[in-house]
Amino acid sequence: MIARLTGHITDEALDHFVVDVNGVGYLVHCPIGTAQRAKRLEDGRSTLIIHTVVREDAFLLYGFANQTEREIFLKIIAISGVGPKLASAILSDMDVNEILQTVQSENVQRLTKVSGVGKKTAQRLILELKGSLQNWAPEDNVAPKPKAAASRLEDDLKSALLNLGYKPLLVDDVVDKLSPIPEDMNSIEPLIRQALKLLQ
Repeated sequence: MIARLTGHITDEALDHFVVDVNGVGYLVHCPIGTAQRAKRLEDGRSTLIIHTVVREDAFLLYGFANQTEREIFLKIIAISGVGPKLASAILSDMDVNEILQTVQSENVQRLTKVSGVGKKTAQRLILELKGSLQNWAPEDNVAPKPKAAASRLEDDLKSALLNLGYKPLLVDDVVDKLSPIPEDMNSIEPLIRQALKLLQ
């Protein structure tokens, strides 16, 4: 069972990438923005926390930037009828702190904004997660994410779009259209979604 990978991230797409570990490439499925959030070493390698899904017809790796994201993912897929793909979509749309706040405040409407989550699914997620998260604390003791500077998010957005294969001039044009980035924005995922809509 693979629990962690450290290597160079290549062939990056929106919801997956390849991690090159000493010449061996591992296809890793992930929430949007994982590559940008992952711990980066001085030599350019990144460390991903991995959850392995074994099925009769597939051996799938899901990667996360930290242990807390993986723990939330596991709690979500433990709910009947909710699979890894939907759990990954939730983590693509919301960071851990927003998920916790949404569950605690029973904000069904917020969850239904996630692609693939209907009202009944949102209600079931909140009902079951509220119990499992009631006395839960992150294993890796991650403090709430500080609000990232707009300039840092802009750099991360450019990097993500370039990694997806878009040309620099086109990337600069799209980023300019999204500027100025609100100072209170602390997640790159909404920016990536907005940028991709403009690039369609």
